[in-house]
Amino acid sequence: MLVGGGGTLLDSPQTTTNSSAFSWPGRVAWLSPIKLNSMSTFVLQIQDLDEAGRDWNFAIRTDWLANALADAELKAGTEDGRFTVHAQRSALDVLVQGHIEAKVAATCARCLNDVPIDVDLALTALYSPEHMRPQNSDEIDVLLDEVNRDYYGGSEVVLDPMVRELLLLEAPMKPLCSESCEGIAVPEHLRPPEEVFGGSVPDPRFAPLLKLKEALTKNEE
Repeated sequence: MLVGGGGTLLDSPQTTTNSSAFSWPGRVAWLSPIKLNSMSTFVLQIQDLDEAGRDWNFAIRTDWLANALADAELKAGTEDGRFTVHAQRSALDVLVQGHIEAKVAATCARCLNDVPIDVDLALTALYSPEHMRPQNSDEIDVLLDEVNRDYYGGSEVVLDPMVRELLLLEAPMKPLCSESCEGIAVPEHLRPPEEVFGGSVPDPRFAPLLKLKEALTKNEE
C-alpha cells in the first residue's frame, strides 16, 4: 500500500488520535493530545481492514522523529527509518503486528557527544474501541511477553503514540560513546596545578591516611 511523504496513507486524513496514556513496566508515559494531533503519521483506516489483514510500509522520517522525541532523552538520527505493519480486524478489535527500524541518538554521559542507537524491535498490540475502555482508567497496563493494549476512537487506529513509547524504551540508562570515554577534555590553561590533584609528591597532611591504607592492604594480603 502506498504511503505519502511523512509515511501517511495517501487517502488517510490526519484527524483523530488514540488515547494518549500508556503504562509500561516501571513507567507511565503521558503524551499531549495536541502533540499527537500534529504528528499522526502512522494511521490505519478501519474500513481498510478485514479478518485476512493488510500490510503497510511506512517511512519513519527524521522530522517525525525530531518532533516525537523533542522532549525526550533521545533525538533523531540522520537517516529515515522504516515501520512495517500487518493489521487485521476481528469484529471491533484490531490486531497490529509491526516491525520498527530506526536510527536515533542519545547523549554520552561523559563527553556529551552523540551516541548512535540502531533500533530494531517488534510491536504487537490489540486495539479496541474507546467505549470499551475500563471505567475510571486512564492508563493501559502493558506486560512483558504479552500483547500490548490500546484503544481507538472514530474510524482510525493511530499508531504514533505506541511507536514513540517503544522508541523511548530504547534509551539506555547511562549512554556512553565507548567504555573508555574519558569525558570532556579540560583545556590546559584551565587545569589546576599538578600538585593539587594527583601530583607526584603526596600532600604531607595525608600521610596518616596513606599509612593506614598500606596497613589495611597488608592485612588483606
